[in-house]
Amino acid sequence: MNRISCLALAVTVTLSACVMDLSQLKVDDVNFVKSVKPILEASCLECHQHQYEFAGLNLETKAQAMKGGRSGAVIVPGSPHQSLLYKVLLLGHDSPVAMPPTPERLGRDYEQTIHDWIQQGAKWPEGVRLTSPQDKKKSRS
Repeated sequence: MNRISCLALAVTVTLSACVMDLSQLKVDDVNFVKSVKPILEASCLECHQHQYEFAGLNLETKAQAMKGGRSGAVIVPGSPHQSLLYKVLLLGHDSPVAMPPTPERLGRDYEQTIHDWIQQGAKWPEGVRLTSPQDKKKSRS
């Protein structure tokens, strides 16, 4: 075998191994209550709940969240890159619509959780309601 044939074979085998490994990767199902709900409550509900509804968006219930706000739908099940909820997390804070509106971005692991949850269909169990930080403080008092 000449050098070029050996190199081509080596590249083919390496690429095949990479493709096989990628195809075997499976993202675990995201548990809304354990993984998504705490992120939304801590990072979104201060502004997007019944007392404020900034941009006309209330994320407290599945029906309200799926309805969206003034900009339309914010969650497109199965399509994180079409979902405003996910897209605003990726914006740098030089953008006026970046969320959350704090100097620090949401952590990459949280962004990935939101991405995976939306990609998996944005499953939100019936009857699960988010509680804003303001309402949590009231209930502790």
